[in-house]
Amino acid sequence: MPWIKVIQEHEAEGELLDAYERMRQVNIDYNDEFTRDAPPGPPTAHPVTPPELASLNPLSMLYGRQFMMHVMRGDSRVTPAEREMIATVTSLANNCRY
Repeated sequence: MPWIKVIQEHEAEGELLDAYERMRQVNIDYNDEFTRDAPPGPPTAHPVTPPELASLNPLSMLYGRQFMMHVMRGDSRVTPAEREMIATVTSLANNCRY
């Protein structure tokens, strides 16, 4: 199994911490329900998320999140629920557990 070094937000400093804060604002800007319903308080350890896999490159992590939120939550004739269904079926077809 491959191993990728990840720095989660509760461990981040400097540019990476700023990127995590900017990612949270991107989520808010797109009214992402996961961010809206998150418990208040400082971030804690949790299972690694796809954006965190790029935590050694903060700008890549931030731009990847911006792109993903635009695709999944931006203006479109396809509803967010339909986009999630497409992503789920695509992941299943690719044998991807995410």
